[in-house]
Amino acid sequence: MSAEPFSPRRRMLRLYDRTMLGRRERRYYGDSGFYNSDYWGTQAASQREASEALVDRLVSSSADKQGRILDVACGLGASTKRLTLSYPPEMITAINLSETQLAEGRKRAPGCTFLRMDAARLEFPDSHFDAVICVEAAFHFDTRAMFLHEVLRVLRPDGSLVLSDILFRKSLQSWVLQEYVPRANQVPDIQSYRQLLQNAGFTDIDVRDATDACLGGFRRSLSGWPAAERRAGQITLATSLRDAFFCRLVAGYFGAICKIYVLASARKPPALGR
Repeated sequence: MSAEPFSPRRRMLRLYDRTMLGRRERRYYGDSGFYNSDYWGTQAASQREASEALVDRLVSSSADKQGRILDVACGLGASTKRLTLSYPPEMITAINLSETQLAEGRKRAPGCTFLRMDAARLEFPDSHFDAVICVEAAFHFDTRAMFLHEVLRVLRPDGSLVLSDILFRKSLQSWVLQEYVPRANQVPDIQSYRQLLQNAGFTDIDVRDATDACLGGFRRSLSGWPAAERRAGQITLATSLRDAFFCRLVAGYFGAICKIYVLASARKPPALGR
């Protein structure tokens, strides 16, 4: 489960550990612990609201909110904390490969269980969870297909999987994608993503293109955020100009490499005889 000191996985974890706790990033996300594109289709007024809206939208697609739920790639625990609005903390388990992020999660969502674990090699017994959620991370897993098969195994019959995910442009095989997105995870379109879920054994599959509501809203918000902060008197003109350059660079980069933002839900088939 451990990664070599200079492996792509270790470099990726260090990158996320550093940026998720960065001063600029924490300001942009309202010090909420979120760190993704999120859902802007509900007219969210801030990145934090959009982040919360994405988790709420995914949870609303989950069939059963009474049993155990697994939060995969939980980051700093913001999604885990949001889940406590729908699930008792003792029924929530969150996993991640970064001990730094797990430590933050334990502080942010006390009462929930946080474990270091590989999403493609889950260390849980069969039929252990009633629901699994994964927010904007499956493209990193080695591989996404192995993750889906593992989720099917650990879900109880009729259990739910809900996730958001990103499909990247095949023509832009940048060094970033080569480093941090396994080649096997290059899925070209919605139909292929649906087939991936079918191949894993899921039923009641719903895969939607939410690119504008999620990634589009994120890019628009990020690009305009430094000016809004300056107008509100939160930062100086110099900081606003510096942040504006950085934010527009990031927004443009995501627009160049990301093809489709996916919202998906699926269920494990019910047990025979039900």
